[in-house]
Amino acid sequence: MKITYILALILVFSCSEDRYIKHYIIPKLVIVDEVISESSTSKDMKTFNWDVPGNWITGKKSSMRLASYSIPYDETMADVSITNFSGDGGGIEQNINRWRKQLNLQPLSIEDIENLIINKSSNLGNYKFIRIINSDNKNSAFLCSIMQVENSTIFIKLNATFTGVQKLEPQFLDFCSSFKY
Repeated sequence: MKITYILALILVFSCSEDRYIKHYIIPKLVIVDEVISESSTSKDMKTFNWDVPGNWITGKKSSMRLASYSIPYDETMADVSITNFSGDGGGIEQNINRWRKQLNLQPLSIEDIENLIINKSSNLGNYKFIRIINSDNKNSAFLCSIMQVENSTIFIKLNATFTGVQKLEPQFLDFCSSFKY
């Protein structure tokens, strides 16, 4: 009887009058098992940064994104996401095919993907650049860069319309080229 009463109270106080789903952000707990010396910190855990064009609007970080930006163009906005994963982050083939699937495109073999990749350079080193466009749906297209640095991979993706990626490509490439330690 006592448990039923407690459950009823929880139910009554956890409900609200609005019908909307509420989202909460709870910081992750970080547990450090060992002490890292200063020399290994500076050598193994280099941080990187970049130069943001003046017209880009800083967005919210998330558990997946290091940074987000909105870019105004043609009375709408493009979205830029920056993520960083350890190792190869799943690999070039898997990531590009995942992005292609988001645009309702069929997967490609690694050989076909390599023919579409354009090699570029930044202060972090060489990186791979690719345009992903579905010619049947010009409402969404991607510009993507993949930078392999030390023990991780940085993924930068711009999502805009077909016209948007054409207009914003020079800014995107300047942005990607600005990455440095």
